[in-house]
Amino acid sequence: MPRPTKIELIRLRRRLALSRRIHRILRDRLTFLLQEFYIVFRKAYDARRKLHEMLNDIYNDYAYAVALHGLETLNEGAQTIGEVAEVVASTRNIMGVVAPSMEASSIPLHTPALPIEVSSIQMRRKEFLETLISVAEYEKELIELAIEISRVKRIVTMLEKVLIPRLLTTIRYLMMKFDEMEREEKVRSMKVKALLLQRAESM
Repeated sequence: MPRPTKIELIRLRRRLALSRRIHRILRDRLTFLLQEFYIVFRKAYDARRKLHEMLNDIYNDYAYAVALHGLETLNEGAQTIGEVAEVVASTRNIMGVVAPSMEASSIPLHTPALPIEVSSIQMRRKEFLETLISVAEYEKELIELAIEISRVKRIVTMLEKVLIPRLLTTIRYLMMKFDEMEREEKVRSMKVKALLLQRAESM
């Protein structure tokens, strides 16, 4: 326990006020982060469901084209697609959390070498790639938000359960010591007065 001095008590009270202010700010931040997490979770869920539906449709069209033309014909047609899709990646800041931001900058055009049965797959290429990018973005964002939520939660819990109670206990201890010292001082003062009075009477 610290020495019972007025300066120490003032210092501890300032620390307590600061800890409570930080606790309040972090608790608000935690609330906003959790709200953002649920918003992104909903978006990620919807984007993944859309991706699964698209994959199902694309697979059905592809299976039909393979049944009609054979895998070799489709592979030969696919070789004529010279370009590859390009994705530009950057980052953005969401409430102090760095999240990825991706955009498809180049998507290969349709190729006439492929059979008409796979034209629907070619037409949906851009939409599919954009949905895939959205899923990747949202899921990475969820991971980063979860890490930050966990970190802030730990600090809030530490302030709530450890630091603030410890400061309060120390402040109470010092105040109790000051009361005790004040009582002792009063008793001492009364004894001195009584002694002085006794001496004055005996003269």
